[in-house]
Amino acid sequence: MAIKSIADNDGIISEINITPLTDVMLVLLIIFMVTATFFVAEPAMQVELPSAVTSELVPKEDGEITVIVKQNGGMTVNDRPTTEADLTNALLEAARNIQAEKKVVVVRGDREAAYGRVIWIMDAARLVGLRNVSLATEKPGRNDGG
Repeated sequence: MAIKSIADNDGIISEINITPLTDVMLVLLIIFMVTATFFVAEPAMQVELPSAVTSELVPKEDGEITVIVKQNGGMTVNDRPTTEADLTNALLEAARNIQAEKKVVVVRGDREAAYGRVIWIMDAARLVGLRNVSLATEKPGRNDGG
């Protein structure tokens, strides 16, 4: 049984080298895993946002606190259900682990939710020291209502 060395030019290499294929597949897997997180921007609790012509798709920031207001008045803070009485405590708890300059409250209110409730949430956020408050909207034509 003879052992062929790499310097032996007489033999044909009949084995497939899958190392480059494996490298490419792992890189593609990493790219898909990273970009998949950008497509999951919608929270689990669906609301019909009001439309605005100037609406932009903004990726979720690190210090973002999301307050969702449903049509029936139900609320969640960062996907945790809360009541009116516990809203300030929920906002304080959500803001506790975020650096001061990065704290942003995003109110995702249903288009049929009471305007007074949205103002009340904004006021509660300011009472606990969260000064950066924004209202989420969507581009016209996505839900064709309002």
